[in-house]
Amino acid sequence: MESKTKLWKCSGIFLIATGIIHTIFGIIVGKYILFAILKSGIFDAIDIESSRELIFWFLICGVLIIALGHILHYYIQKEQKSAPKLLGYYLLGLSIIGCVVMPASGFWLFIPQSLIILLAKRQ
Repeated sequence: MESKTKLWKCSGIFLIATGIIHTIFGIIVGKYILFAILKSGIFDAIDIESSRELIFWFLICGVLIIALGHILHYYIQKEQKSAPKLLGYYLLGLSIIGCVVMPASGFWLFIPQSLIILLAKRQ
């Protein structure tokens, strides 16, 4: 019986949490824009101005991060293996680019997550 919890087993949960934080932040920061979208009747209401496009894609990215986290969590639970290293490289590369382009952002959250994936021993 193994006494130490392996951090890589939480990789999917970390991504889900990051996606939830991202989405909640977007809702809070973009609440007035979201109200304006709702007031416009939703259909074809995004295309009108760039702030609406920005909040829409911000929220879509949050949901995609949550979905990726769920898929990863399912994979880890089913296979009892750490995530493929390729995912770690993608997360690390995107987070480095994001941190360079937007240092005051949440891209920093992906660096430890990518390192957990990359440093996990494959079974």
